[in-house]
Amino acid sequence: MKILLVIDGSSSSEMATRTLKALRLPPQTEITVMTVVPEHTFLGGITLGKARDASVKNETQQQRAADLIRGPVQAISTSRFKVRSMVQWGDPAKIILNTARESGASLVVMGAKGLTDSPQFLLGSVAQKVMKYAKASVLLVRDKPAAMTLASGTKSKTAAINRVLLATDGSKYSDMVIQFLLSLPLPRHSQVVVITALQSYLAAWMKMPTFDLQTNQELLANLQASEESEARKILTRVEEQFQARKYKTASVVMRGGAAESILKAAKVHEPDIIALGGRGLTPVKALLLGSVAERVARYANCSVLIGRAHNVDNWTSNDLK
Repeated sequence: MKILLVIDGSSSSEMATRTLKALRLPPQTEITVMTVVPEHTFLGGITLGKARDASVKNETQQQRAADLIRGPVQAISTSRFKVRSMVQWGDPAKIILNTARESGASLVVMGAKGLTDSPQFLLGSVAQKVMKYAKASVLLVRDKPAAMTLASGTKSKTAAINRVLLATDGSKYSDMVIQFLLSLPLPRHSQVVVITALQSYLAAWMKMPTFDLQTNQELLANLQASEESEARKILTRVEEQFQARKYKTASVVMRGGAAESILKAAKVHEPDIIALGGRGLTPVKALLLGSVAERVARYANCSVLIGRAHNVDNWTSNDLK
């Protein structure tokens, strides 16, 4: 497994390092710890790098960037992993996406918000672009007090992944994130809460305005019963996969919109991570990221894992505007 860990000095990226360290990564995992020194492009394609003497490298910024990633490298370095560091210059989102693609990373781990993002923003601008265009799975990490434990006798904080809320609708995109979690894998003590949302009544009302709900109560009741039966089958199948790996599991069936149901369940179960596929049962091929995944990533108060397979989305740098 190849992982790209993005560091920018924010508290979210510090938590990203701790979260990655908490995972039971497979032996021989290759981790690239990278930071990007932003270079804004002004009118005419001018950058600060072009404005100053091209022969003089900004050694101070380069050294600060190297110092920034030294701690995370030391924190995750073990004999089991191959860890390397990298300092890049340019547009952060483009650099992260290109590096992930060129290195063949299967997971990008980064903070949900960066140093320069407004406190009012729920999701940083760079994180938004990466989650939308990355071919790899993306773990957007948020600061979450519930996910922090204080090591005995020390002042250092360690991330704990005690509960994962796994959203599924039975689609191949949901299966991707399931298989990704199983291959990661999660800490043994983690509980996996599997959720799916029933939308038959909502879909009939919202998408078929001419449908007479009053005179078709029996039809809707049969539809809901069939959908609930299928949901139970899906949840049982997913739970059995995690139970076979000795994880504790639970399942939840909710009614309503998928994103709203996931966010509502997150408030109840307080997971450390919400995991879901990049798209659902009815993906629009023109979209690189489904609306449910985007809304959950934007509004969740915990970390979010968006699972993808490498060959699902044909991303190119020209897609990033």
